[in-house]
Amino acid sequence: MKRLTHETVKALEEGYGKYWWPEGMYPDDFEKDPFKNIIITLLSQNTTEANCIRAYRGLASKFKVTAESLAHADEAELQESIRCGGLYHVKARRIIQLSRAVLDRFGGELTQVLRLPKADAKQRLMELPGIGDKTADVLLTTRYSYREVIPVDTHMDRLSKRLGLVDMNSGYDETQKTLISFIPEDVRERAAGLLWLLAKHTCKAQKPRCPECPLTVLCDYGEKR
Repeated sequence: MKRLTHETVKALEEGYGKYWWPEGMYPDDFEKDPFKNIIITLLSQNTTEANCIRAYRGLASKFKVTAESLAHADEAELQESIRCGGLYHVKARRIIQLSRAVLDRFGGELTQVLRLPKADAKQRLMELPGIGDKTADVLLTTRYSYREVIPVDTHMDRLSKRLGLVDMNSGYDETQKTLISFIPEDVRERAAGLLWLLAKHTCKAQKPRCPECPLTVLCDYGEKR
């Protein structure tokens, strides 16, 4: 089975560390507040990192980012506050639906859900409207870290399949388990983020920049090109 080496992690750091998210982009308490975290994850869908942050700041300037506040928000006002993030009609509706569900089922507080055993917590989170595997796992990383949970979005899924870590028809759970085994535990937290940056900036869906990739010796896709 293929394994990521510490030397390759160093190469990833040299190549992609410059893209790491600068401090101050996110609200200071978002990792400690699972509801804010889930709202940011929702706003990040189908947009850039910068637009996601602008949309969140627009939202926070008009509303308290709590389930109670957003459950009762005026949808038109909410749309306007997040317009810069794209798909604002859809996202505003999802935010209101999600907020109402969190308020009704958990009294507006998700911390209690994250205290459950990992599998139970994920099941409860995925019962919320609009929450799939990846979004639930993003929240779970705040408790279990990337050593135990690696969210698999389109970037990580594409990278895993091009590297030949999993078959092209492999599902979410198999891909996640394989990624966890692929990355050494002692560097998994950082390396998972670096792999995501590699997938975003180099192993692109269209016109991947294979000659620049530090993983070419591991990659099935690059060999076929």
